[in-house]
Amino acid sequence: MTKRLNWRIFLVVATTLFSAYLLTPTFIKFKTGKPIPRVKQADDPWYYSLFPSEVLRLGLDLRGGVHLVLGIDFNEVQKGAIQKLQSQLEEMIQQEKIEGVTTSLSQDTYIKISYPNDAAWEKIDQIIGRQFGQTIDFEGQSDKEATLKMSTLYMGEVRTRAIDQSLETLRNRIDEFGIAEPIIQRHGDDRILVQFPGVREIGRLKSIISRTAKLSFQMEVSGPEVPGGTPTFQDLQALVAGFIKDKKLKFGPTDSIAQHLNELNVYLEQSKKIPVDTEIRFKKEEDINTKEVSYTPFLLEKKPILTGDELDDAYYGFNQKNEAVVNFSVSPGAANKFGEGTGANIGRFMAIVLDNNVHSAPRINARITDRGIIEMGGGASRNPQQVTNDAKDTALVLRSGALPARLQFLEERVIGPSLGADAIRSGLTALIIGFAAVLVFIIIYYRAAGVVAVGALALNGVFVLGIMAAFEATLSLPGLAGLV
Repeated sequence: MTKRLNWRIFLVVATTLFSAYLLTPTFIKFKTGKPIPRVKQADDPWYYSLFPSEVLRLGLDLRGGVHLVLGIDFNEVQKGAIQKLQSQLEEMIQQEKIEGVTTSLSQDTYIKISYPNDAAWEKIDQIIGRQFGQTIDFEGQSDKEATLKMSTLYMGEVRTRAIDQSLETLRNRIDEFGIAEPIIQRHGDDRILVQFPGVREIGRLKSIISRTAKLSFQMEVSGPEVPGGTPTFQDLQALVAGFIKDKKLKFGPTDSIAQHLNELNVYLEQSKKIPVDTEIRFKKEEDINTKEVSYTPFLLEKKPILTGDELDDAYYGFNQKNEAVVNFSVSPGAANKFGEGTGANIGRFMAIVLDNNVHSAPRINARITDRGIIEMGGGASRNPQQVTNDAKDTALVLRSGALPARLQFLEERVIGPSLGADAIRSGLTALIIGFAAVLVFIIIYYRAAGVVAVGALALNGVFVLGIMAAFEATLSLPGLAGLV
């Protein structure tokens, strides 16, 4: 009997000491404001090496942090979906070898098909019925031209997929960024709720969240280095200036021509001032000394020869000039396609477009297949550290996947540390008062047995918190109330 009792006492004491050991890094963090680093430093106190680095994490209501509600630009989602349908339809028409047929987008909403005769249209109609039955509806048909649009059913599927893809992509990005225990979930039918306890780099984090990371490699039709383009670079600048004048646009500190990009392209397309299946994109450049921002227009072919979805990997590095760049490798399935596209355009300029901004437009000197470099626009005009951060963030978002459309910040609340401290003090006060009340009642009612029960409850709380710390679980205000 005595041996069994001694064994029980030993087990209780050992478990209690082990739980206290697991909680020690948490109390060190509360006292110093800094957790024990995972990689021990030379100037760390000697006892740091004796303890694990895992701490009990506090939720947003206890620790403070950021609360965001995000919305998706579904107009951009619809535009991307209709462009994909046009590309698929065009590819099938080419496979069927139907001559004299052209497709184009109208107002980023409709697909226009021009065909030479009724026989050609019958073949096209069969393709649409066979491959796009519940995806495409007929909007109208006139003399040798048909107009198509996305069906209502398919548009609903596109919206649902956009939300699901955004959630998955955000989770991947936040995981790579290294934030522990974020909350990322649906908020209603078309919004996303994001919470980050204890976040400090909110500016950079918001930048990573909001980037669509849509990468494309598009052939340049007209630009600053393309002689004799149609239209010429000077004509292109005049078209942009004419649009600004016609629309009576005035730009302030937070506005620019780049924010009117879709409106500009629709305007030029409807007025037939740019060739069919081309679009304007801008290259943004900022002078490091004057802080002046300039936007250089590029006229590009709409159909890319490669997209970010076809990349295998992306990582940041440095070029021969010691400027930060993003190195990428192409997936095996797309390498031949990229090689054919670049091989057929040797001598031309190819724009590398990320999030609708031209990052660079190098000349193609040879066939490119499996790997390449994205320059971040360094040099004397930009802060080197900012360029390096841009390269790191760009590689991160390319690895984690593209968002289907730009995310809009609909709501942002920062819960300050003072609120967290107040909540902790209130919770601890409630814990002490509640524990004392239970202690007094149980001792009066149960006497010696009550003392044992109270001790068991206290040890149970230590065990729970120790296990939570070991697994880096999050303690929230409701959880604290549950312990009480």
